[in-house]
Amino acid sequence: MLEPIGLAAADSMSDRKPNYGLDAPEVVRRFLIIGGAMVVVGIGALFIGSRYPIARWFVAPFLSVAFSFLATSGIMVWGSKRGKLGLRDKLIPSLALRGDERVLDVGCGHGLMLLGAAKKLTTRRAVGIELWQKEDQAGNSPDATLENAARERVSVELHHGDARRLPFENESFDVILSSWALHNIYDAAGRRRALEEIVRVLKPGGRILITDIRHACEYADVFRSLGLTDVNVSTPTFIFVIPSRCVSARKAKAEFST
Repeated sequence: MLEPIGLAAADSMSDRKPNYGLDAPEVVRRFLIIGGAMVVVGIGALFIGSRYPIARWFVAPFLSVAFSFLATSGIMVWGSKRGKLGLRDKLIPSLALRGDERVLDVGCGHGLMLLGAAKKLTTRRAVGIELWQKEDQAGNSPDATLENAARERVSVELHHGDARRLPFENESFDVILSSWALHNIYDAAGRRRALEEIVRVLKPGGRILITDIRHACEYADVFRSLGLTDVNVSTPTFIFVIPSRCVSARKAKAEFST
C-alpha cells in the first residue's frame, strides 16, 4: 500500500497567507549579484573618469548591463510572488472541475496548482508528488506545502517521488497537472518517460494540463504520439521572462465493441 509522506486536514485554521516560494532562487541571487557588481563598476568608472576620461566610455555599458540583470531578477521575483498566482487563477477555472475528481500535481512544490485544484474539490482527492529540491524553489519541502494547505484550508495528500517513476496505479487520476517542473529533467528521453507515466496513471477521458518554460511543443508531440486527443499549446506568457506555455490534452475513452 502506498503511504503518503504527509496529509493536511481541511479544518486547519490560519489567517496567514500561503507562501508559494521563490522559483529558481539561485538564478535570482546570481542575477542580483551580477547586477549589483555592474552598478558598482559603472559608478566607479564615472568617478575615475574625472582623472582618466576614457573610463567614462564604460559607464553606460556597465549600467545598462546592471539594469538588465536587476530588472530580470525583479521580474522573476514578481513572477514567483504575484504572476504565477494570477496565471493559476485563470488555469484552474478553465478545467471546470465538477468537484468529485481525483487530481494529481506532478512536481507540486509549495502547492500552487495543487491547492488551487483542491479548493474546487468536494472530496479529499488532491494528491501532490515532488522531489523537494530547494534549487527549484526556495524552502521547498513537504512541511511548507502542508503549511500552505492549512492556510488555504484544504485537504491534500503528498508523496515523495520522481515523475519518471510515478508510484500510482494505472488509470487512477481524472486530472493531472504539472507546473514549471518537467523542464528540470534535462534529457529528452527522461522527459518523455515522465509524460508516459503521466498518461499511464490518467483515466480514460481524463485531462492533462502542463505549464512550463521550455519544451511545450515537445510535450505536445509526445502526447499526440501516445494517442491523446485535443492537444493544444497556448500562446506564451512572460511572468518569468522566459516564455511559459500551457499544454493541454485529453486521454481518449476506451471503445467497446458490441
